[in-house]
This record gives sequence, C-alpha cells and structure tokens, in this order.
Amino acid sequence: MLEHDDEMNEHGSDAELEDALSAWRSIDPFTGRDDDLEDFAPGFADRVLEAEALAQAIPRPVLLEADEPLPGPANVGWWRRGSVASWVAATASAAVIAAVGVAVLPPRTDVGVAAPVTSGQAGYKTPEQLTSPSLSPDGTPGETMPADLDRRIESYIAGYGSNWGPAFEFHGVVLVARDGNVHYARGFGHADTKTGRSNDPTTRFRLGLLTEPFTATAVLQLRDRGQLELDDPVSKFIPEYPEGHRITIEQLLSHTSGIPNYTDFPYFHVWKSQPHTTEQMLRRFGPEPLEFEPGTGFAPTNSGYYLLGAIIERITGLDYGEYVARNIFEPAGMRASTFGDAYETGEQAHGNVWNDEEILDPPDPIHMSVFGAAGGLVSTPLDLVRWDQALREGTIALPRTVEEMLSPNEAGYGYGWVVSEAYGQRLASFPGAIDGFNGSVLRFTGDRTLVVVLCNTEVVSGAQVANDVAMMVYGDDPPPRIEHRAIEIAPGTYPKYLGTYGVTDETREAFAHIVEPESFEQLDTVFVRQVGARLYFDVPGHGMTWMHPMGHNQFFFKDHAGNTISFELDDEGRADALLLHFRDARFELRRKD
Repeated sequence: MLEHDDEMNEHGSDAELEDALSAWRSIDPFTGRDDDLEDFAPGFADRVLEAEALAQAIPRPVLLEADEPLPGPANVGWWRRGSVASWVAATASAAVIAAVGVAVLPPRTDVGVAAPVTSGQAGYKTPEQLTSPSLSPDGTPGETMPADLDRRIESYIAGYGSNWGPAFEFHGVVLVARDGNVHYARGFGHADTKTGRSNDPTTRFRLGLLTEPFTATAVLQLRDRGQLELDDPVSKFIPEYPEGHRITIEQLLSHTSGIPNYTDFPYFHVWKSQPHTTEQMLRRFGPEPLEFEPGTGFAPTNSGYYLLGAIIERITGLDYGEYVARNIFEPAGMRASTFGDAYETGEQAHGNVWNDEEILDPPDPIHMSVFGAAGGLVSTPLDLVRWDQALREGTIALPRTVEEMLSPNEAGYGYGWVVSEAYGQRLASFPGAIDGFNGSVLRFTGDRTLVVVLCNTEVVSGAQVANDVAMMVYGDDPPPRIEHRAIEIAPGTYPKYLGTYGVTDETREAFAHIVEPESFEQLDTVFVRQVGARLYFDVPGHGMTWMHPMGHNQFFFKDHAGNTISFELDDEGRADALLLHFRDARFELRRKD
C-alpha cells in the first residue's frame, strides 16, 4: 500500500485513488502518454511514482525459524549455451571479482530467504563453468554430522521459489552419506507433475555428464586387464576414425584430444531425438577438424567420451550399456541403474525445463543413443552411494586405479573427475546435466563423505545445492541467496530503456585476464526490447530474457544466478548506459543507437 494516506486523501477518496492507480497502470506502453491522469488532483501522478519507489519491498534475507513448519515432499550440457546472465555468472566467480575491484551497487535488501546465490543456470554448462565447487580448502575432515543438519537442509530447500513461485522450487533429491552410511536422504517436489508422484531416494534420474566417471572406470578396467594401454592411438581400435592415429586414449580421458564437441553443433537439436548407431554417431563428429593439436590444450567435449564408449564396444563386443551393467552396476549392487531411459517402470523422474512464461515444461525429446558413454546413464541417489562404496572398497577398480583417476592435470581434471581441495582433504566432484535434469556428486576422500544432489529440472542448479549442503555438513553457512520481489511499474516508463547497447572498452580491460575476447563478443550488440507489458534483454543468437522490475531503474532475472540490470539516465531521462551486475561486479554496456 502507498504511504502518507492522510496527505493523499486530501486530494481524493480511496475509490478515486484506485481509479487513478488503474489509469496509471494502463498508460500506453508505446507512447508513455499520461492523459488519463489529467482528471486527478495536481501532483498525483508524481506522488504515485514517488510512493511506488518508496513502497517497494526492501526486505532482508531471512532465515526460517527453527519452529517454522517445513513443506513436505508433496508441496515443496555443461555444454549448452545459456543466457548472457548465466554466462556472466559462469565467468565472474566471487574470488575473481574481488580481485578485479570493479564498481559495485549499494547493497539491497529486497528479498526472500537465506540460501546461496547459484553460480549459473541449471542444465548444460559451458566449459568455463567446469570449475571446482566454491568450498574452502581449509578446515579439517568431519568426525560427526551436525545435529541440526536435517533442519538446515530443509530450511534451505524451502527457500527456493519462496518469491518466484512453483517453477523455481527445488525438484529432486538431496543425500548425505559417510562411509557408506546414509545420514540424510530426502526427496522434494515431483518426479511426475502429471500424476503427482513425489521424488524420493529411489527415484531414477538421468545422470547426463555424470556418466563420464563410469566411462573412465570402464576404460581403466580394460587397461588393468591388459586389453588396452592409455597411450594406444584411437586408430588401433577404430581404424576408420579420422585423425585417430594422432589421438590417444589418455587424451580422450583427460579432455585434451582437441575433438570438437558434437552437442555444440548447429543442428544438434534437430537430430538429438533420433536413434543412432555408434557408427552413425562417429560419422557425425569424426570428419570435423580438430580444435587444437592433441595433447596441447584442454577442452571438455562430449565427443571424446562418446568415442571412449565406441572403443569399449570394439574391444569387448558388448554394447556400452551392457558392459557397464555387467562390470560396474552388478558388482556394485546398483540394481536400479541402467543405460537409457526406462519410463515404463514408473520409477524414473520426468525432466522439466523453464519456458518463456516461467512455467515448467517437458524438455524436447532426446534419444539416449545420441549421448552414449558421454551421458546416457540413469541411476538413483541410493545407487550412487553403492557406487561410491564400491570405488572405495576396490570392488570395481583397483585402489591404485582409483587413485590414478583422482590425479588431476593442470586444468584440475583427472579421469572422469574434477579434483580439488576442500576442508583439508581431497575432493572429487562432477556435475550432471542433460535435457530436463541436472545434479552433482561430491566425494570427500579424507573422511569418506558423499554428497549427492539429483534434480529433474534445469531451473535450480544441483551443483550449487550440493556445494551448499556440503558447507552445512562441515559447519559453515552458505552465503545468502536472494529472490528479488518484482514490483509493478508504469509501462509508460519502458521506452526510455529501449535500444541497442554494447560492452565498453573499460569493462573489457577490467576483465581481460578472466574473460576471453570472443566471450565478450556476445555483449558487443544487445537489445532491450518491449513485448506487450514486459521488458526483455535480447542477446542475438542466445535468446531473450524477461527483465523483472525492482524499481529505481533496476531489473532482475529469475535465473537463481543473482544477476541484475540497472540503467543510468542522461539529463533528458533516457537511458544511456546499461549495467549488468553479478554479485560485486559491474559490466558496463553503453547505448549504441
């Protein structure tokens, strides 16, 4: 409600004020004319605009109280390009931003619950996002689990969607185990929104990228059996593969092969729903030129791990899925894990993506044969506990082989794992992402703690949830996450923001040491457009993102990345600069038209 009602009532009744507000909200969005307000008291429109700015929510991050009821389960690629808002989140980590020292906005307090800012949009991620979780390398391995871990996790999960609605709630499972003993496991949201079936620790999820550690294990099993060597060329097993004589199996395992990533190909979205044989898939990406001389660079690529699956098939005579079932799933006791979707059993979650209306939709159809050894596996959170235990106990790989997988190259990547340090011990982690699903697995090797997060939505970042749950396990508080509250503003104010903008040379220079020049090309020409009563941030080739008004010439995106936009106005009240904010960083784009 507007403040200073006594002053405003001097100029009109409550009914008149409602009529005026209705007229204000119906201002022509294209002309900005306010003729409809002329019948009201002098200065009324100015006071409405002033009160709108003052009365907007200026809340603080609020932790749920211990005795506050929690919602129950029933109501609560790595490679795909996301929005530029997500790109900024991916390239500007908090630590790097602090070092850059760019200008910052005054802190705002407009929002929901204390939960962390995510590091990027859920779903496939660009290679820049393949980084270690933002956990402190200092500290000591845990001895006992926090007594209030259950409450803290559930309070944290309850924060998702608190201001933005059901599409932004967490749908998935969170699991924490140590030494094979499960200390916390709970499902949230729906495995199937049509039937209302809830997620639980036995629900099957597409693993997507989390298939890679299984593929790496399978390859090293064959090495240990003497059926291949890591320095063998690809041509030894697939002689028809172009440039196979230049690429070794080790280079495929470590993402140093230079083979381009087929899920980045322009028409991948057209044929990803079609069943493919292994030979058909190899013809999809084999003829493409290498991006660099094998062994001289690092570029994560689904193509390399798909090719490893083809090598497994050539050596063993088994389909990739059959080999993994016999040699990994069965010995580890992973009875609910398979290659490919299995919706007919009713145990697999249905994936969700976020449409332009900010409503959950099913993802586009895919055929898991297209993802193969790079992303075609399906499993459950409880089966991943069995997998972790089998790796630690040497059931599916020799101890020295597991150690070899966790020996990182210069990029921090082992064989199938991102390797880092956290809480005084080694951390092996990897994200999971595929159409409609995402997640993460964190394996702390010192105290043998496992954190698993699997989601059947691309909206909430499972990697960020896993990161923050791990912080709770080790007694830390995740940084507060905000869900800005959108306010209503007069559509007639939109024209002053519309136009073409481009990133400034000053911004390029400030971030030159962390952002490649070609990445900034995405921001060379962007548009602020109006469609109906909405404002959109339009990046050609990367789509339009709805900008929600916060007031004071500021807007936000509902992407869980914490990105906001503010405009600087010239003397005539027209925007001449757009500032894209991520945490403490500011990327400046100047008007070009």
